[in-house]
Amino acid sequence: MPKAKRKLCRSQKISHCPDCGKRFASETQVLQHMNQPSNVCGSWTDHFSSYLRHNASTTTRNGTETHHPTELQHQAGANCNGDLEEDVADYGLASDGFGLGAVEDTASHAVSEHQGCTPVPVIDSHPNMPSIYPGGTTFMDRFFDDQYATLRQQNLYYPFASAGDWQLASWLLRSQLSMAAIDDFLSLQLVKQLPISFRSAKELRLRAEMLPSSPRWKSHTLLPQVPTKRKPIIYYRDLLECLQSLIYIPHLLHPTESLVVVCVDSPYLRGVDDQIPNGATLLGVVLSSDKTNISVMTGNRMAHPLLLSLANIEADIRSKGSLHGHVLLALLPVVSFIHGKTRVRSLLSDRLVHESLDFVLKPLKVAAAIGVMMSDPVGNLCYCFTPLIAYIADTPEQSLLACISPKASPVSTAVYKEFGDPFPHPPRTAGRTLDDIERACIEADPNDFEEFLKAAKRYSLSGVHKPFWRDWPLSDPSKFLMPEVLHHFHHLFWDHDLQWCSIVLGPAEIDYHFSLIQTPVGYRSFGEGVSKLKQVTGRDHRAMQRYIIGVIAGAVPPKFLLSINALLSFRYLAQMPRFDHDTLARVETALKTFHDNKAAIISSGGRQGSNGPLQHWEIPKLELLQHVVSSIHNSGAVMQWTADVTEHAHVTEIKQPARAGNNQDYYAQIARHLDRSEKCFRFDLATRLASAEQGESGEDDEDQEDEHEPDFEALHVTHYYTPSRTSVNYFESAEALASGAVPNAVLPHRIFATSTTAFRLAVKPSLRVMIDEAAETFGLSDLRPAITDYIHRDDRLMTEVLNPSAEKVQIWFKVRVQQPSYHDRSSLESPQSLLASPPSAYLPSGRYDFAVISQADESDWPSNGLRGHAIAQLRLIFRLYRSDTFLTYIQCFNATFPSSSSYTTDAAAGMHVLKRTIWSDGARVGKVIPLHHIRSPAHVIPRFGKEANPRLTRHNCYELSNDFWLNKYWNKEFFYALSLSQSVFA
Repeated sequence: MPKAKRKLCRSQKISHCPDCGKRFASETQVLQHMNQPSNVCGSWTDHFSSYLRHNASTTTRNGTETHHPTELQHQAGANCNGDLEEDVADYGLASDGFGLGAVEDTASHAVSEHQGCTPVPVIDSHPNMPSIYPGGTTFMDRFFDDQYATLRQQNLYYPFASAGDWQLASWLLRSQLSMAAIDDFLSLQLVKQLPISFRSAKELRLRAEMLPSSPRWKSHTLLPQVPTKRKPIIYYRDLLECLQSLIYIPHLLHPTESLVVVCVDSPYLRGVDDQIPNGATLLGVVLSSDKTNISVMTGNRMAHPLLLSLANIEADIRSKGSLHGHVLLALLPVVSFIHGKTRVRSLLSDRLVHESLDFVLKPLKVAAAIGVMMSDPVGNLCYCFTPLIAYIADTPEQSLLACISPKASPVSTAVYKEFGDPFPHPPRTAGRTLDDIERACIEADPNDFEEFLKAAKRYSLSGVHKPFWRDWPLSDPSKFLMPEVLHHFHHLFWDHDLQWCSIVLGPAEIDYHFSLIQTPVGYRSFGEGVSKLKQVTGRDHRAMQRYIIGVIAGAVPPKFLLSINALLSFRYLAQMPRFDHDTLARVETALKTFHDNKAAIISSGGRQGSNGPLQHWEIPKLELLQHVVSSIHNSGAVMQWTADVTEHAHVTEIKQPARAGNNQDYYAQIARHLDRSEKCFRFDLATRLASAEQGESGEDDEDQEDEHEPDFEALHVTHYYTPSRTSVNYFESAEALASGAVPNAVLPHRIFATSTTAFRLAVKPSLRVMIDEAAETFGLSDLRPAITDYIHRDDRLMTEVLNPSAEKVQIWFKVRVQQPSYHDRSSLESPQSLLASPPSAYLPSGRYDFAVISQADESDWPSNGLRGHAIAQLRLIFRLYRSDTFLTYIQCFNATFPSSSSYTTDAAAGMHVLKRTIWSDGARVGKVIPLHHIRSPAHVIPRFGKEANPRLTRHNCYELSNDFWLNKYWNKEFFYALSLSQSVFA
């Protein structure tokens, strides 16, 4: 029997109530039916408990018996109020929990026995290990469980004729083509000859509606107290279905794993886990919302999307937008209220947001209070609780969500006059905010808007009297509102740090400095400066931070430079993927250094407002930096909560669908577009997996099918659905070449590696010339003596190369270098190009990049920073004929690191100072070394001083300069290598 048919039969057998026999469309509906307290089928829990008691003692692998508890103890969250109890009743769930016994070992033993698996190693489990229960469904079960499942037994791609038919349909449906354009395409004579099942855009859309459905969109109209210009309609999807769909997608939670792990380990989450029943599963809810513009040029139409994700998904996967780690849950209404007072209209808009969130998120609150049964990726049922772990939002949105005035911190008790304090204020807990709201309600009627606003202002409240999180157990704004890297780090730099530097240095001078910098290959450059940039993105903010210290060093007072340097180091350190006590201490020290020296910014005139100099530090984002370390302690690394992915989702999930419509009824058209797009994604994913299963197991051998389960590693969706940018692994390629796995490879191998660095050269060299010609082309008068000196140092080359002065050389203008990540040596960084290109029409002075080099074939880079290493400029990459060694001619630099105890510009910059090594006659010192002595790319910035020489240009700046800064900020990996091996702020 084909696997598709077998899966269909299995799903049909379990889609009915075991007590009354009533049939349902899905297993979720069966569970909802059986969970009804008033239903006679509610006695299923008794039957199930009897079953668990009967199987409570199971034989383990060594023959002993293991006894399991037969009852889960649960208490609802202490902060649940009457509203939640009504919600529980509405959803038909018993408020005292499910009373299920733990059968994790029983179920796993049965599965192991059925599959004939070999014993697996014994693993010590967490004392509150989540339990699993039989009866769940999988992603593929849902695929084979719709009204067209019978037809799909014979044709997997129904309602399309074949795989090719579906591929063309999928491409057309996901494209931005209008229906008229699709009709034009299908009317082409060549297309008419294709054996496809549709001949018009309308027929294509109708067939797309027949695909297995994703969570369906619904709408709900709110009834506000004050009239609005348009009806406030919420477009939303069933939250538990969206949550289940996230769990189902194989590449988000690996299909070989059960849903038992929250991929964010922290004291806060461990505390939350201790408050749920033994054997229950913690589903850490991650939400995100922000207003975004959807109209083009005119209209001023805004959307307010609400995105959903899970902390159980690994941060690396959740941070890739192409892997669909976030789903669009709802489109919150954005309407204008008809009222004469601006502050009242703002209050009503805030209340409307909380009312909308309250309505949409109600199922999660119920599940957080009493739990809900959900299927894991492998088809087991889990007893799940859904506390709100993180809410990703920018600063204004955080104030809105916390119900706090913009002049107060959303996560602490600090008010605007305390934003510049050099210490963190106590957290503003949910209990404190709710108490303040209760006091304000006593002082004024919440429906008397103006009077209530006055009362709320006394407590630094926004005027929202029913926060959406008030009845959400285990959820607290001071915990789930995280430091957000994009807005709190990068936007803070653009809004403040860069403006301070521009005012002190002068816009013209700072633009000139930026324009002179030779940026690494592939990195953003600023040929026209930065002061006149408009509509900059987060990528631009990051690019400016890479060079700002080198741009201003020597042109601003030392303490001003030290404060900017400390704040930038704080940002870089806080973005690390993992921390220990030492690194967290460095983060705190960097922020403290900024506060100790920030007065220099005001004394230098850097703080300017529209009415002149500012003498205060009323910057909300600055206060939020005080809570970064505590957030890392509570909820893990802050980089996993960045809004980069959610901001990108606004483009793919909101703006592109909105602009594909006719600019009418935006929300409805977005919902239809996304529904069609998600159907295509899930159908494509399911057909690929089903085809792979059938192809691997063999359709003609039923016995073989039954005996061998599919290889989930081979079926993992990331093999089929991956981002367009593929990763490169030069280390693997070098190992394959060295082992002889590629017999026809060009010798010597163009890809090779050391323990720290991998290299790749083009197969064909850029030039083949004599040594003297190379010396003239590259301006290296001592090239021949340097080669001769190197040959005399290498006995092997002495026998291989007979007459070096007459030898030809092969020259490459570029080498690509790859390194492991600093924090995870099993993860590789993207390759970086290093250029050694001679003068040309495009590059009048050539292009010669910098690198970290070692004296031996192997070294301890990057664990000890520059200790035992040097900085050099690559002037020539070449190979001597009849030699297997690739060489490079380098020019040397002396590197010094000033003492941090002195208040000089060099010490305040916190970077190594590089000086060219020259002979007594002024010639530069150069030598030849093996190419594999390079450890890492490096970047340097000329020391401009107070004012850069006006004769300098981008092309000659590096050739005319002899003093440089070793720019540790050009790359975070390079920053960690240098900064974590030395104490800059000690």
